[in-house]
Amino acid sequence: MPGREAHEETSGLNRRDILRVGASTGVLGLTSVPLAATQNQDDAFLVRPYLQLGDSPRLRSNEQMVVMWHAIDDQATWRVDVRDSATEAWAATTPPTATRVSVEGIAPHRVFRATLKGLTPGKEFEYRLRRDDHQVFASSGRARKARSQPVRCVVMADCGTGSPQQKRVAFQVAQVDPDFVLIPGDLVYNNGRISEYRSSFWPAYSPHEASPELGAPLLRSVPFLGGLGQHDTGQSLDQFSDGFAHYMYWSFPQNGPVRDVTNTNAFPLGGNKTRRLATLAATEDRYPCMANFSFDYGNTHWTVLDSWNPHIDWGDQQLRAWLRNDLRATDANWKFVSSYLPPFNSSTAYPHTQKMRVIVDILQETGVDIVFCGYAHSFQVTHPLRFTPDNASIGAVRNPGHQIAGTFEFDRDFDGKTKTRPNGILYITTGGGGNPSLHSPEQTDNSATWQPYTVKYNASVNQFTDLQIDSDKLVLRQIDLNGKLIDEMRISK
Repeated sequence: MPGREAHEETSGLNRRDILRVGASTGVLGLTSVPLAATQNQDDAFLVRPYLQLGDSPRLRSNEQMVVMWHAIDDQATWRVDVRDSATEAWAATTPPTATRVSVEGIAPHRVFRATLKGLTPGKEFEYRLRRDDHQVFASSGRARKARSQPVRCVVMADCGTGSPQQKRVAFQVAQVDPDFVLIPGDLVYNNGRISEYRSSFWPAYSPHEASPELGAPLLRSVPFLGGLGQHDTGQSLDQFSDGFAHYMYWSFPQNGPVRDVTNTNAFPLGGNKTRRLATLAATEDRYPCMANFSFDYGNTHWTVLDSWNPHIDWGDQQLRAWLRNDLRATDANWKFVSSYLPPFNSSTAYPHTQKMRVIVDILQETGVDIVFCGYAHSFQVTHPLRFTPDNASIGAVRNPGHQIAGTFEFDRDFDGKTKTRPNGILYITTGGGGNPSLHSPEQTDNSATWQPYTVKYNASVNQFTDLQIDSDKLVLRQIDLNGKLIDEMRISK
């Protein structure tokens, strides 16, 4: 029942205000949000609260989201409240769960998760955190969209370097107010370590205020999802005791095909038993299951794949069956695949990355619309295409540099302007999310250096992909770190 507490003022700004007020001033201070009125916020958190989709791959009539945060290893009592803005009544979540992370070289700490339930699809909600009965944080988010609602999202890869470019891109992402952000891979550099997340990821997406110099507090209001890149689990625990943070710090759907730590398709933890046990305790059941997953958002279905991993073989029949069944089962109007390693890539810096061509037959037969990639620090777009490998029996394909030759059919009529219905799959590389080392900028608008399947190439500046999807229409805008429009195309069903 709503009592006096239900009318307590907790948020002077909504989600859009938090993300976008800085557009005109160049800086967004959160002092007008009750965050500033809370007690000892910085003392309460090692990492401020951030929203996640959680293990909830499919749409719900009553939506939910997970809020996560990191705190010191103590016995504080935490409480999370949530309210649908339409009802104005606060409701306590079930008590948060805590996972203790105690790995060599890092002070023990706790990763908390609380599920925000009863959310109205597409509507804003508010949540707040209390530590030992003192409010220490409050923010707002937007529940996952229903099939009938338009979706806006951002896709960008190769992000977490801690660079000024990463922060400027983050600031511009906040201006488009996305429903979610998807990173195909390389969330953090260089080895997916706890220490690297602290120096090179959280600061850009969870500062106190938004500015081109600081980044933007996206994480508290916008769920991030991500695939594995070369730098997310590129080394075993034998090299780095605080590696595999991807599985400790995220809460993505756990509907992937690689579920056992002994599966040869999983990136191995390493031989050090003490480090293995500590990491398995910290990752719980998320390693290795969370390496591949799928989810729905509005009228879109996304399948996120582990691709660079030199241990995973997408020629494995069990993996192929999972991928085929996942893409066949959805009734979403739009089907997207996230593959960090691009099947078709014109970068002269890294030309031999054809491993994921092994799944193209499945993507074609199941009606995938777009494959989003990273790895190459550039923006590339192919013709809508169909690909047939020269050798129908390819065998095991694990090496990221594996080459698969074949023949192509191109839809040369599609231009994304007047001809908007592609006949074939579009492959889009969007690897400019924050790494300042851009790949082959001299190839920008230089078609003589491209492969025959490439129609656009830009590596002149860091950038991201903004998608607006409504029913049978999609608008893709490529935006640079200054907010300048690089490219725009339209796709229709």
